[in-house]
Amino acid sequence: MKAKKYENVEFVINHSGDDSMKLSLVWKKGGLYLSLSGLFLTDGSTWYELPVKDLETISVVNDEPLKLRLKIPSLEILVSGQRAERLLALRHFLLPSISDEGGIDKLNSLLRFRALGICEVEVLSKLLNVNAQKIEEIISVAKEKGYISREGEVTELGNSQIAAKEDVK
Repeated sequence: MKAKKYENVEFVINHSGDDSMKLSLVWKKGGLYLSLSGLFLTDGSTWYELPVKDLETISVVNDEPLKLRLKIPSLEILVSGQRAERLLALRHFLLPSISDEGGIDKLNSLLRFRALGICEVEVLSKLLNVNAQKIEEIISVAKEKGYISREGEVTELGNSQIAAKEDVK
């Protein structure tokens, strides 16, 4: 598995059991890494995987310093980084991938992943939680609309589509 370091961070992981008891760990210094399968946090000795498909929410809980709260089943992770703009960019990138009452905008999410260089159908299928045939259909629509070039690159129009969806949020 390849993961690329995204930011130096401090983080804490809170575990909630079925009995509503919370177990809080101490703040750890480490790194936030991005990979094809999700986000990873490490304190240098232990790696914690946060699959994108399992994210329930990602929100800002503090501005000074900026802290993000990521929630996956039974876990709540608080992350604070050296550069707030990098964490906000990560939040905006991940928001379309999170299920909500309005559903996921699969096309826009696909464009975001492709803009980052994630192009493999199997990986996109896992990230967007749809089958490979649906990914191929979304790619066809994106090509028809001019969001993806014949070479498979996100076009300027595709980047405008991504930016337009961010402005709506």
